[in-house]
Amino acid sequence: MTTQQETIETTLKNVTRGGQILLHNLRMIGQVVKKVLLWLLPVGCLASVLWFFWTTEPYTRYLGEQWLWAKCALFLGNAHHTQAFLFPDGHVMAVFPQSLINSPVIQETIGHVKEKGWQALDVGFFVYALSVILTLLWLQRRGDRQTANKPVRGDKLGSVSEVRKILKRNHRNSAFTLGLEQLPLPRFSEQQHFLFHGTTGSGKSTAIKELLEHIRRRGERAIVYDKSCNLVKEFYCPERDQLMNPLDSRGVDWSLWRECRDKADFESLAAAQIPMPPSTQDPFWINAARTIFAAAAYRMRTEKNPKIVPLLRYLLTADIEELQNLLRGTEAETLMSEKTEKTAISIKSVLATYLKSLCYIKDGDNPFSIRQWVQDDTAKDWLFISSLGDKHESLKPLITAWLDIAVNALLSLPEKPSRRIWIILDEIASLHRLPYLTAGLSEARKFGGCFVVGLLSIAQLAEVYGQEGAKALSALLNTRLMFRQPDPDVAHWSARNLGKTIIEEVQEGISYGANTLRDGVSLNRVEREKPVVIDSEIMALPDLTCYVRLPGQYPITQLHIPYVARPEKNTPFVARDFEQDNLRQEVMQLTEELAVPVTEQTSSPLKKPHSMTMMKNTEKEETSSIDVFR
Repeated sequence: MTTQQETIETTLKNVTRGGQILLHNLRMIGQVVKKVLLWLLPVGCLASVLWFFWTTEPYTRYLGEQWLWAKCALFLGNAHHTQAFLFPDGHVMAVFPQSLINSPVIQETIGHVKEKGWQALDVGFFVYALSVILTLLWLQRRGDRQTANKPVRGDKLGSVSEVRKILKRNHRNSAFTLGLEQLPLPRFSEQQHFLFHGTTGSGKSTAIKELLEHIRRRGERAIVYDKSCNLVKEFYCPERDQLMNPLDSRGVDWSLWRECRDKADFESLAAAQIPMPPSTQDPFWINAARTIFAAAAYRMRTEKNPKIVPLLRYLLTADIEELQNLLRGTEAETLMSEKTEKTAISIKSVLATYLKSLCYIKDGDNPFSIRQWVQDDTAKDWLFISSLGDKHESLKPLITAWLDIAVNALLSLPEKPSRRIWIILDEIASLHRLPYLTAGLSEARKFGGCFVVGLLSIAQLAEVYGQEGAKALSALLNTRLMFRQPDPDVAHWSARNLGKTIIEEVQEGISYGANTLRDGVSLNRVEREKPVVIDSEIMALPDLTCYVRLPGQYPITQLHIPYVARPEKNTPFVARDFEQDNLRQEVMQLTEELAVPVTEQTSSPLKKPHSMTMMKNTEKEETSSIDVFR
């Protein structure tokens, strides 16, 4: 019974509320329409009069006035009153009303006067109706402005044309444009670096390809990391570009001794080749492996033509005593001691994990040097560093080391802001940590470096670089293209990166009562902070569509990336024929030995110590990164 009573009371309240608001709105709209119709009536009358005077001659209007006087006189019974009448020939005479009406001059003209009079009324009505409609539309727009949220400060959402006008007004527009709308980038903003952030299939790689076309047209140099060989297929020019892929027959030869000038360079290479997992609890093993690798490679530099296979033999298959002899007199000597055999074996296990990629190197007599390529300001070619999907994990340490060498070489150039060397790092999270990346992003501007970072999710970056490292990298990428993100937490991070705005929000209140004096509408303005783009808008973005944030005070704009079916210029991957390589047997044998390192002291596979197992487990742990970016 109580539920039924509550239902009845709720229904009655809703009917009352709906009826009162409807009647209140009808009364108010009636007041507005009544006032508009009354105030604009003189406009229609004035339009009729002006039209009549504009379309008739003075004498025609005079005849109309006389005819109107005669009609009024007859209606009032003043048929014997006379009126002075001016004839067309100029003479004047007194005439009676009936005679005036029957006059041939009046009879010829009055039909034309009536026609013009009706036209004037039609024109006046049309002007009157049009004035009413336009006034109501003006009032509607004014009402919209009164109730619209007004931006006070902060970011705002705008169109590409607005951004283009601002850039043109400030003389900051450049030749770089993106998207179907041809969004121009601010001049010199390419040296402040790019972030392309979006899930797979959202259009991130398509946008990077469009940027690569601009770079090629401008004749600027680029270092392109291509994990899946898609960019090699569409952009690689064999006659002018360089390709680094140890599994590809077109790949150039490479030697680490051509890259390293002094001991510090060997240590930097070791840091890139043997990365430090961000979640490791015991860095000793990684640091020890780095020390041994750098010291051994540095010691072998004195050989006439050092090769990678002898170095790997020393590090991975030689017994501890032989390796200790190589490292004698270096800081790594104590790490390889027969007294600490278990420690030495564990360190060699770490070396085996990260140095297997060096087995695939094409170790020729005239190797290519990344450092020398970067330092050649006269060159216009591109450097492609590619991988292969099923072999990527094996090549990851080597590719990471190559890219880190490139970044390091860029920072060693003479300062020249007009130089342009692009470093394209699509799917950067598929690499190990690049030790020089943060320094490169922060300092490369004065050397002409321009970084383009492609990322599926910020959580991946935090997994590789740690939470604080990912924040530091993100803070150095100024031009941001945010594509679709289906995950709510990642979409929230993307929306936050597009900024917030403070608006004056209008809150409307309606009061009503039994007496109409109580009826009224109140408008109040309150300041409120809100995101420019909300999370659900990021999650609902269609493919090839993104929000763009440019460095500077420019509106956030939505951009559509065109899909271009580019022809295949090259075969993505041409397998290297190891059968024709003289080092075929040595490489294969070394690969087998890397899987289970052995020494002369034992012929059975060694179990990794507990500390190594713990380090491996920690490396595989997922970092809780999203909470940090909220």
